Amino acid sequence: MADGIDRTRVRALYGTALAGLLALSAPAQAQSAGDVPEQTTSRGLSEIIVTAQRRAENLQEVPIAIAAVTAEALDRAGINETNTISQIVPSVNFQRSGASGLFFVRGVGTTNASVGDEGSNAFYVDGVYVPDLSGTVTQFNNIERIEVLKGPQGTLFGRNAFGGLIHIITKEPGETFEASGEAGLANYETVHGKLYVGGPIAENLSMDLALTGYDQGKGWGRNLTVDRDIKKMQYWGARSKLVWRATDDVKVTLGGDYYDMDDNTAIGWSIDEDYPSRGFTGPVFSVGSMDTQANDYSLTKLESWGINGTIEADLGPVSLTSISSVRDSKNVSDFDVDGGPLPWLRIAFTSGSRAYQQELRLASNDTDPLSWQVGAFYLRSEVFNRSMFSGLGLSPLSGLFIDATLDTDSYAGFGEVSYKITPTTTITGGIRYTEDIRKLGGGQSPIVGTTMLPQIPTEDKISYGKFTYRAALRQELSEDISVYASYNRGFKAGTYSLQSPANAPVNPQFIDAFEIGVKSELFNRMLRLNASVFHYDISNYQIRSAALSNLGSAVLLNAASVKVDGLDVEFEAAPMDSLRLFGGFTLLDSRFDNFGAPGSDFQAPFIYPLPAVCDAPGTSDPGTSTGTPTGGFLTCLGDASGLQTPGAPDFTASLGMSYSVDLDDRRSLRFNLLGSYNSGFPFESDGTLRQKEYALLNGSVAYWVTENWGVEIWGKNITGTKYFQQKISTGLGATTARAAPSTYGVTVKFDY
Repeated sequence: MADGIDRTRVRALYGTALAGLLALSAPAQAQSAGDVPEQTTSRGLSEIIVTAQRRAENLQEVPIAIAAVTAEALDRAGINETNTISQIVPSVNFQRSGASGLFFVRGVGTTNASVGDEGSNAFYVDGVYVPDLSGTVTQFNNIERIEVLKGPQGTLFGRNAFGGLIHIITKEPGETFEASGEAGLANYETVHGKLYVGGPIAENLSMDLALTGYDQGKGWGRNLTVDRDIKKMQYWGARSKLVWRATDDVKVTLGGDYYDMDDNTAIGWSIDEDYPSRGFTGPVFSVGSMDTQANDYSLTKLESWGINGTIEADLGPVSLTSISSVRDSKNVSDFDVDGGPLPWLRIAFTSGSRAYQQELRLASNDTDPLSWQVGAFYLRSEVFNRSMFSGLGLSPLSGLFIDATLDTDSYAGFGEVSYKITPTTTITGGIRYTEDIRKLGGGQSPIVGTTMLPQIPTEDKISYGKFTYRAALRQELSEDISVYASYNRGFKAGTYSLQSPANAPVNPQFIDAFEIGVKSELFNRMLRLNASVFHYDISNYQIRSAALSNLGSAVLLNAASVKVDGLDVEFEAAPMDSLRLFGGFTLLDSRFDNFGAPGSDFQAPFIYPLPAVCDAPGTSDPGTSTGTPTGGFLTCLGDASGLQTPGAPDFTASLGMSYSVDLDDRRSLRFNLLGSYNSGFPFESDGTLRQKEYALLNGSVAYWVTENWGVEIWGKNITGTKYFQQKISTGLGATTARAAPSTYGVTVKFDY
């Protein structure tokens, strides 16, 4: 069985990390008394270097709103996977559907988790764009830092950085040996481990290896129909880099990664307690329960890998950068859509993608008073989806088979220039042209009885060519305070839904973003305080709807326009050497300006629990439920103008603390707390299915025997808050995917 194989791999990895711990901790103790150089600290915050403009710069000197989180900050806050970034960066909201991660930045994102549709916020790892949404769900190990760029990045990054981007930068092996790792136990019979080793293997040649694994033996809930644990996960992954410093001016980096996951924690197992499913006769489990009576055992199995190569050459007045990569992912899923004990609808599908990309950049080495960059980008993406629909809900059909493909060729050229008008005033302008060509292939075959009818082809082709651009002005008011103003134009190409390939493609969406911000370091760099106000005008906003489609599938729609206004504030403080405080908040007003008003291309879908009638089509309340809910929904078309957009809470905040106490010259105690708050948001455009307000609290206490190894007791979601990763409606009703309950454990760590 695949489960057994994966559990063996994970436990082997756990053993490897533990063995590394035992091997390394002894010499580390021997050295710590005299051989290890004394670690000195200075009051104040360290400078943070980011690559938001594709060159190394001080965070405070970049006229872009950026949340940069270091590896140490992530570790101490207990943030070790992408789906928890939102707990430390309040402008980010994360949802998960099956194997796919859905990121919203300042309320802008995508609600469609189908293969073939890329996110509205770009996701990068070491400069490589990750087009498949399943590639955004990953665990951290050898992380150097994470950069969240807020607002459209339509020139230097460009591809689908519509609302912003998330960039994960991993460690690079250096010229000295280093090793770190951890091994731990947690509730739900969980074992986990990490191991990182890196250093020189020959003259001018360095290499590293990062391993991570997780094995959850007991589920968060139970399927009472099939009598099995549910809501559990096993994964393991590996990442490696080989760095060749060919000369003082040329560096070549080869990287590779592999990831394998068996998971059903993000599947919509349970029926929403407010909206029962058609045909459901058993109890409706409350929000506090992880149990289900689904008639099938659902599972998502994801396997992905990637290879990339980067060449950096200093040619004197200019530097040349080449990034080449290939990424591949395959997702096999089988799940009960209705979530009830009767076989109303089951979907079994296999989907996958392979993407090839190449980027070339030429940048000036001199940045005073003029700096510039030009480049070209190419992406080839090949995606497939093979889905089998079966169940009573498809009557008079007994099933439907979809076999669809989507090929994308994307070409782009870009350039950006910055000029210092005065020693304290810099103006920046950039432009990018992107051409996308998409070809839809395959089709769908109805099934009657046991006979599959001939395929109905769904071949089509679309292409779009658009300019995006950026302008920014930065003014230094003093050595430690600067202000900036910017305008950005963003674009995301139209596409097809491979869940409903017979439907028309969705149109491209556009954004015009206006922003004014201030960046400051105060009190001798004891406080870093950054803030920005912004306004977005979005046209043709792409929205997913399962209510309008065939059961279990989804269609894509365009809302005519969306307006977003907001305020972003982030701070970090070091009032004393041993204490760090950090946090921030985002105020957001994201509403449909026009979605279904007279003359719109699309009207908004509204769902009403059956029995119901559509008695006022085209209005803001186009239907009426007429009795006690019997299960399922009726979809009516109306006007959602003025309603809150999906995934866009009005207020989010986070506040964290890290405090260290030295017991003597070797031993120390470290205390960490992280709290976050979300005011709630709708999952779909009509606002019927919502996430209510919630707050989370993480914490840990670590006892470090030396500077090199220690033991940590930790807890996540300490208060046991009950909230959702996803809610989805279909004609059958609404199913939910609850997020992680309270988890706690003990971990042994080393850093050597």
